[in-house]
Amino acid sequence: MEYSVYAGTAVTLAKQGGEIIRARFGGSFTSGYKSCPSDLVTEVDRKVEDLIVKGLRANFPEHAILSEENGHYSEEISREGYTWHVDPLDGTTNFVYGIPFCSVSIALAYNGHVITGVVYDPFRRECFSSTRGGRTLMNGRPIRVDRARKTLGESLLVTGYPSNKAYNQRLLRVNYHHLLEHCANLRALGSAALELAYVACGRLTGFWEDPLMPWDVAAGSLLVKEAGGRVTDIDGNNFHLDRNLSIAATNGLVHDELLAALRLE
Repeated sequence: MEYSVYAGTAVTLAKQGGEIIRARFGGSFTSGYKSCPSDLVTEVDRKVEDLIVKGLRANFPEHAILSEENGHYSEEISREGYTWHVDPLDGTTNFVYGIPFCSVSIALAYNGHVITGVVYDPFRRECFSSTRGGRTLMNGRPIRVDRARKTLGESLLVTGYPSNKAYNQRLLRVNYHHLLEHCANLRALGSAALELAYVACGRLTGFWEDPLMPWDVAAGSLLVKEAGGRVTDIDGNNFHLDRNLSIAATNGLVHDELLAALRLE
């Protein structure tokens, strides 16, 4: 089966999920939390997840599905055969607080390697999609990473912070004071999937975060790679879809410089 079939299904389901998010934004909905009070979840997350999971099962019944709200993660499933990684509402905190910056993220991996990725912004109706060995598209048009910024000093970077406070210690691995002195500026926008899409289309030069789960970044990592960028973990190792992973993604031109800044003691 061609990768385009997987991508087409993921695009359709992401847009359908996005309609639910847009319709419920700013309205009333039940919300709660998962691992801690700052790790939010809403009925909208679960409704979108239900739609996507049912759609994937109907079209690809032999594939495994790992999704943020299903409450478990299997290392074995993630590395064998076809596995979908679904984040139905990446940026739940933004959604709850009425900030229109969140996304639907759907990716398909084969033996641990992402072969299809889709990130959909329901508010701007921007759909980012890619297939392994193909191009990265935004609403059907090819996009590329930022080729104008060749140094960290010119770069607009973005990062994120753990929703679970138990992981805050990982923030101490990065010297933020040094980094802020050596880049053009730094953002934290609240949706890793959409931030990676912004790296892929050149709106941002680089992104890093630690830790995240695979469904947060599986789709976005492929978008960046196929748009001409580079993706590793924050130590410069090959990027893998593991639990509590780290990621650094850039236009490629500033990648080594960013990694060096992140490693600075």
